[in-house]
Amino acid sequence: MANLLNWNEMNGKLYSNGWREGVQNTDIIEPATGKTLAQVALGAAETISEAAKVAAAAQKEWMRVPPEEKRALFIRAEALWRDYADEICNWTMQEIGATRSKAQFEINFCSDEFLEAASYPTQHYGALLADRAHRMSYAVRVPYGVVAAMTPSNVPLLLTARVIAPALATGNAVLLKPHPNSIVCGGFVFARLFEEAGLPSGLLHVIPARGKEAEAFETNPNISMVHFTGSSAAGQRIAETASRSLKKVSISGSGKNPFVVLDDVADLDAVVSTAVYSTFYFGGQSCMTAGRHLIHRSLIDEYINRFVAAASQLVVDNPVTNPHAFYGPMIQPKEVNRQDEIVKDAVAKGAKLHLGGKFNGPFFYPTVLSGVRPGMQVWEQEIFGPIAAITAFDTDSEAIQMANDTPYGLSAAVLGSQVRATRIAEQLQTGMVHINDRSTDDSAYVPFGGVKLSGNGGRYGSYVNWDEYTQWRWFTVSEQPSRIPLEH
Repeated sequence: MANLLNWNEMNGKLYSNGWREGVQNTDIIEPATGKTLAQVALGAAETISEAAKVAAAAQKEWMRVPPEEKRALFIRAEALWRDYADEICNWTMQEIGATRSKAQFEINFCSDEFLEAASYPTQHYGALLADRAHRMSYAVRVPYGVVAAMTPSNVPLLLTARVIAPALATGNAVLLKPHPNSIVCGGFVFARLFEEAGLPSGLLHVIPARGKEAEAFETNPNISMVHFTGSSAAGQRIAETASRSLKKVSISGSGKNPFVVLDDVADLDAVVSTAVYSTFYFGGQSCMTAGRHLIHRSLIDEYINRFVAAASQLVVDNPVTNPHAFYGPMIQPKEVNRQDEIVKDAVAKGAKLHLGGKFNGPFFYPTVLSGVRPGMQVWEQEIFGPIAAITAFDTDSEAIQMANDTPYGLSAAVLGSQVRATRIAEQLQTGMVHINDRSTDDSAYVPFGGVKLSGNGGRYGSYVNWDEYTQWRWFTVSEQPSRIPLEH
């Protein structure tokens, strides 16, 4: 079988009504080695404007496609996704430094997203409403029209499929701006997949863009909804720009996720393995990473000892060449400097360094800090790297206060006896809470999303996608016009 990605056709191009040239080219760089993998084109504001106009016209035609044809298209897309899974996996490992297991997790998740999307066109999308005599009143869900989707590089397959599949399935067209560090696996693989699956031309555009040129995704009048997944700081700027024209804006932002361990946990070794996974999976480059470990004081010493012992065994290397690597490079190699700054700031302000704090090229090694407190960068900021920040607490109320002492509110984990852990979990200001489980979890069947600076209310997954990608339209139908008295 031929490859999904045909670089004879794609090299130096972007995808908008077919593969075409942009205003300039940029290299795709492997973060682990610095090797150039391919070259792609960047679009300008005019490219985005033209694509939005084409997409708006194509979306009107897409609305008229019978639901069973739409369903069949997503089923074909999922089958093709499975056929090309090895190629997609290898590209994800190279382009963002993912381990094979991490890339395969994303691939499996995307299959679920495509199959969920396949069910949408045949679901009911309206409601019959109460009304006065001799008139019918009903409401239907209608797509926004053209959705601009800006996706991140850390989970590029999953977080792209999570937007474009339900957006298309509910009747929208999509303009996709992939992150500069994941243009291929977070963009071009989807362009090729849906091209091969038979998606009508003009409905999906993949346009890498930078700086001022990219602002057209937020301002173009043919775009009715803007979705962004990434840092809260970038999300705030995008929301401010896009909302000036009263577009729907959906932001999925940063996380500073508490990992709370109570003194009545049944199995401390199981807790530690969960904590290590929640902290170091993909090198901590996840919005759901355990941002602060809040540990009951009676367990703190033993917890640190076991955690350090487990973390010290993790292999950090290029997953492409070392299948034993637990995680690989930082996606953006210069990010090691920020991780180094966070560690030095914490130590200078009184934290104790138990492990790590070192890096080699783009690889930052597992790092464990204790005595972390407010005022340190490691307490205040999303780390987005392989650093465990550990703090002791004495009472449940103190743990709750500490957990909520952040402007973010994405995910949390509470580990302890079920009733007590649940009581604490119910008081945490997060969009998701996992009791006796890891903080890093997701599914195509759940309402994923955060509160506070972690998101502006959007939820993604399964049935809630109808709320995200459609809006209500109210209709009334009378048998004939009625005479309305005009006198007062």
